[in-house]
Amino acid sequence: MKLKILSLCVLFLFLAAGVIKSQTVNFRFGTHFYTWQKYDSLSTTGNNTFTTHMRGYQNYLLEMNKGKWSFNTLAQTEEDVVKKVDRGFAYRFYNLYIKGTNLLNVLDMKLGRQYVTAGAGRGTIDGAYLKFKFGKNKEYQVAGYGGYLSPLEYDFQNYPALKDNFSVGGQLLYYGVKDLSVGLSYNLKKRKPDSYYAPRADSLFYGRNVLIDVDSRADQMAGLDLNYLDAKHNHNFFAKVYYDINQRLLSRGEFNARFSISNQVKVSAGYSYREPQLSYNTIFWVFDVQKNQEIETGLDYIFKHNFNLFARVSDVFYNTGNSLKFQLGVSHASFGLSLIKYTGYAGESDGVYGYFNHDVVKNLLAVTSSLNYSKYKISEYSSDRLNSFSGLLGLVYRPIPQLSFDLQGQFLTNRIYTFDTRVLFGFNYWLFKKL
Repeated sequence: MKLKILSLCVLFLFLAAGVIKSQTVNFRFGTHFYTWQKYDSLSTTGNNTFTTHMRGYQNYLLEMNKGKWSFNTLAQTEEDVVKKVDRGFAYRFYNLYIKGTNLLNVLDMKLGRQYVTAGAGRGTIDGAYLKFKFGKNKEYQVAGYGGYLSPLEYDFQNYPALKDNFSVGGQLLYYGVKDLSVGLSYNLKKRKPDSYYAPRADSLFYGRNVLIDVDSRADQMAGLDLNYLDAKHNHNFFAKVYYDINQRLLSRGEFNARFSISNQVKVSAGYSYREPQLSYNTIFWVFDVQKNQEIETGLDYIFKHNFNLFARVSDVFYNTGNSLKFQLGVSHASFGLSLIKYTGYAGESDGVYGYFNHDVVKNLLAVTSSLNYSKYKISEYSSDRLNSFSGLLGLVYRPIPQLSFDLQGQFLTNRIYTFDTRVLFGFNYWLFKKL
């Protein structure tokens, strides 16, 4: 408790100093409200009974910079405005950290809640991230991080003991070859599930309540990452290999390549190998799981005005079959249309997706819209195909560059929902100021 109070005091002092002396402030605020009707399946009146609901969501982004230091946060609140259906009110902090950049010309540092991306180590922690940079051009970099795993609801409650709930790891990076980066990484992660009571039979088969208190789940991973991107962004090659140390097997392997044959024609190809990532010594080990492999290739032809014609083909291989996916379409910043087909082991499905966006009044009023239709079979033994259809239509009004208002209608119809409609409305505000 004392540690939490001390941390809050330090954070408050930094915020106060940042507001007074910060050189730049970047602030974004958005609030949106969903309204819908819910069918009461437990009604005893015999008539169709519906309840009306409204739920609000607010997003906050704040960045304050002064010299080599900055404060960064990304948060969300939500609440039931009409008719409570969940917790009523909830908050989430996705980021809340202090950052120092190029300290002593050698160190980057983050302290607080942050999302870590370091090869095999990924996830949100409440802790520290340090990166040291060496060499004439800082081509050698060593990163290390560690801390509590953030609660699943991104609040600040119910932390288990640190020894049962943490993520720690490191990464070695090398940028010494032009346009090429190489990374070696390691991560150890543990998260202890909450204990609970459950009925169990004793040696005489009498039932009694037993406290179930399992060990902390452990994931231990090592990884290699390669990335090549030429200066003109015409060619790109990316590869990664992750090894599960606890299960002693290759967890994931992947490579993707993209080449520009000309200014208009681009070709891509890729391969992926995936083992289901199961936490060490958990109940999921009792299930029969399969690895899968996927190959894919694609072609893009770019016309004038960024009009793109594309085609994609991929095939996923399982132990007992394979599944093909075909995609063909056109895309543009303002409109697009694509056809998607799945066939084989994963099921049969045909789909069409289209979107259209248009500035009715340039930089003032815009229309957004999309439609999605699919026809599919839920199993290979089904004789009939099912239909699903959804869409949206919205307006965006921007009276000034920093402020926008949104109004959007959505609908969905399928075998579960005869016709579901929702309305979203809200606004966004952006402030960037040099002080």
